[in-house]
Amino acid sequence: MSTPSRIPGPALAAAVLAALGVLPLVVVAFLVVALGGLEADSGRRDWVSVVLLLLPPLLQLFALGWFLLRRGRVPLVLAALAAIAAGVLVLATAASVGQSVGLGPFVLAVCPVLAAGLAMTPAVGRWLAEARAHRRGRAA
Repeated sequence: MSTPSRIPGPALAAAVLAALGVLPLVVVAFLVVALGGLEADSGRRDWVSVVLLLLPPLLQLFALGWFLLRRGRVPLVLAALAAIAAGVLVLATAASVGQSVGLGPFVLAVCPVLAAGLAMTPAVGRWLAEARAHRRGRAA
């Protein structure tokens, strides 16, 4: 059985963009939590919002690991959708308090969306399929 091939350019670019995409998501979650943006008037923290803010960067990290282990690319797409949802959450929160933030929150989703797009290229599909075939051949 031959050894697995080297990582193709689009897969490497997708991995780098996925890794870079974690940083803005973590920064936004940290700033909102650290600055007390999730505390109600009573001083209690809104734990549902904390989880919703922490979910996208954690999903992005999981997707990156899954992709680098050559298990699949679907988690990258789900992570991109979660990053878009985080941008929508920021926009909705800003609108509910009367603040205008423009389209800035969607910067959170730029790297994850580009990573998911690159992961869907045929070269990456062949790279992942080769890994699947290699795992099946070793298990048999």
